[in-house]
Amino acid sequence: MLARKVFRNVIYNSSSILIANAVGVIVTIYVARTLKPEMFGIYSLALSIAYLLLTFTDLGINATLIRYVAHASSLKDHELVRGYIKGLSKLKVTLVLMVSITLFALSEVLSVQVFHKPLLSDSLKVASIFILFFSLSEFVNAIFNAFNDFKANLVKSMVYNLSRLFFVILFVFMGLSVIGALMGFVFASVLSLTALIALLLKKHSLIVFGRAKSIEWRRVVRFTGYLTVGSVTWVVFAYVDSLMIGIFLPAEEVGYYKAAYDIAGAIAGLVSIPAVLFPVFVQLEGKNLKNAFNRAFKYSSVLSFPVVFGLISLGEQLIGFAYGADYLKAVPVLYILSFLILGSALGFWGVMFNAKERPEYPVYVSFFAMILNIVLNYLMITRWGILGAGIATVISNAFSWAALAYLSRRVFGVFPEISHLAKPAASSLIMFYIISQFKPSSLIEGVLIVFLGAAVYFAVLFLLRGLKMDDLRYMRMILIGS
Repeated sequence: MLARKVFRNVIYNSSSILIANAVGVIVTIYVARTLKPEMFGIYSLALSIAYLLLTFTDLGINATLIRYVAHASSLKDHELVRGYIKGLSKLKVTLVLMVSITLFALSEVLSVQVFHKPLLSDSLKVASIFILFFSLSEFVNAIFNAFNDFKANLVKSMVYNLSRLFFVILFVFMGLSVIGALMGFVFASVLSLTALIALLLKKHSLIVFGRAKSIEWRRVVRFTGYLTVGSVTWVVFAYVDSLMIGIFLPAEEVGYYKAAYDIAGAIAGLVSIPAVLFPVFVQLEGKNLKNAFNRAFKYSSVLSFPVVFGLISLGEQLIGFAYGADYLKAVPVLYILSFLILGSALGFWGVMFNAKERPEYPVYVSFFAMILNIVLNYLMITRWGILGAGIATVISNAFSWAALAYLSRRVFGVFPEISHLAKPAASSLIMFYIISQFKPSSLIEGVLIVFLGAAVYFAVLFLLRGLKMDDLRYMRMILIGS
């Protein structure tokens, strides 16, 4: 059953994200508390630059691999599968080496001439090594996803994140500061790449290795070309705020912003379903596509709205508990960035366009959104600091979401029912009003308030018929098959 397979993939993907986010939060809290705002800002800036440059090691190759290998696999054409994997892997390795070597060579220039922070130089050298191994592990992981095998995501997440947790804490504890923290990322990426290659050899060696067909490069290049522009613009979109804060403001301001962003991003990952639907959307058309979309959108909306308003109501306590009093300046930014969770959880549009070989639409939208984001960041950071960066990021994301939703309706006739947004939003506002009356003074009180909020939210949602017995029966059917 397709729904059960999707559910299983959601469980694997969500579990891997849960591990990644849990470890990420622990690592961020430990590093932030140990290094203090200024050095944590250097660490955060180095990672932001690394993640930005990771885009140039991909340029849409991973998504192209998933799209075409998934299609060839559905045709049972193993030789064509091998052709796509071998052809795209050569391109991937070339890009990875070029980006990694370039960052290593230019680390001094970037740290002094661009960011005016000489302490950043050695951190960028270590980041260049991280880029090399992390990017290759992402490519190998994409091979598994192309086979609709998301269990590898869980394996990768466990190996990468548990080793990251161990090595980052170990090296920072040894007094290696920012360099030690970044070396932890390097060690973790090496181990995860090794684990994924071993798993690939064990599970899919007969499919992956052997005689390969020549692939239709013109078709692939067209698809990848759009994704290249799209991936660059999206990642610039995602990290331009941190980079511009690093240029215009002191290093500690990057630390405050990153503290808030990491919490919002970690929580967003837990309620995000779109990524696992890429191979599914490739195979669906017409009414089946609309039904799958509406089911996924409805349940994502039900999950994401209460999370946003719950985070806003408990944001100050969460920042204080996680990072300490030194980082309370991040609280107003967290309130703003909480709304990014909705865009992440309900952002099915790009997945759908790419699955249907229409990547030009998200590319055009993301390009304009990127320009808007850069302009707004410049205007707002210079005026309101990191709060302005948060506002600019949310506005730009909202523009992108709305534009792609409109285009999806025009191109595919696929658009969510308004009630799928309105009823969870109304239920969340009532929940927010009730739980905002409480100010927890301990972790236990905070947990109890979360459970109270969940009970209120789902009670109101059922009263508004945002969830019905049919939904419960559907979930029961997926879970236990009857």
